[in-house]
Amino acid sequence: MQDVRKVDIEDNINRRRDRRRRKNMTGYYILVVVLAIAIAFSLSVTVLFNVTEVIVNGATGSRYSQSDIAASSGIKAKDNLVRMNTQKIREKMLEELLYVDDIAITKKFPDKVLIEVTPSIDIAYVECIGGYMIISEGWRITGHADAPDNKELMVINGFEAKSNEEKTVMTSEDNDKDQALKEILNEIKKQNIRNIVSIDISDKYDIVINYDNRIKIKIEKPNDIEYKLKYAYKIITEELRENKSGYLIYRNSLGYSYVSDEEYNRINHNTNNTYSSGDAPALTDPSVTGNAVTDTTQTTEVSESITSMVQTTVVTQ
Repeated sequence: MQDVRKVDIEDNINRRRDRRRRKNMTGYYILVVVLAIAIAFSLSVTVLFNVTEVIVNGATGSRYSQSDIAASSGIKAKDNLVRMNTQKIREKMLEELLYVDDIAITKKFPDKVLIEVTPSIDIAYVECIGGYMIISEGWRITGHADAPDNKELMVINGFEAKSNEEKTVMTSEDNDKDQALKEILNEIKKQNIRNIVSIDISDKYDIVINYDNRIKIKIEKPNDIEYKLKYAYKIITEELRENKSGYLIYRNSLGYSYVSDEEYNRINHNTNNTYSSGDAPALTDPSVTGNAVTDTTQTTEVSESITSMVQTTVVTQ
């Protein structure tokens, strides 16, 4: 019995010793892992992942050279990628580089930085207090002018910009005008519509787009922009003669009505003479009464597929 009791006591002692040893080993392993992580982190922010090359894409067509863009970033050889704050660098570059719409900075481990630039391409003059501001495709304000002097740029009136400060992105006091103009400009670009001279968005429910200083496209409310522009451009390029000057007025389910400048001005003149200033209708379109203009002598020579509708001057799809 004494021998059995002695063995049990020794086994208990050995088990306790093993448990202590395992606990000690676990603590040792944890310490090793922590030290390894600390060493790796220290190396990563000192010796490893240091910049050896800055790559610039998108400088072609830009007013800035690759070296100008790289210098603006402030990134130097041996700068550490881990510690680098790309968002702050981007903000600094956009503040310095006026003619850039956007910048993307990507860390390419282990030792490179990629800077991708979207150059500003001016597209329009926008009416503002004191004259006009010049905006790019990305709506970045790139300059100012007393009056539009570059015929390659369209003119936008009635936008009600919040600010005309350079290097900022243009926005309107009216969110609806923001959205409407974005859709119109996007569709003009997407559909590759040429010869747009101006856009008047003073009344967001009666938007007027000037095509080639000949045809004023009245799209009314800013809905179905894609369809309205595609439809109007088809009529102008395929149905109207190049010497025609007048209005295409969109009237819901009836489609577009063409009215010559002479007829449009005559109706407006007669309307203004008929009513006193307090009683005159808010709109003096020929279509304000709900009926299309019926003067067939002013109706455009359209294709035979549309000629049957000429008596009401309604151009339908």
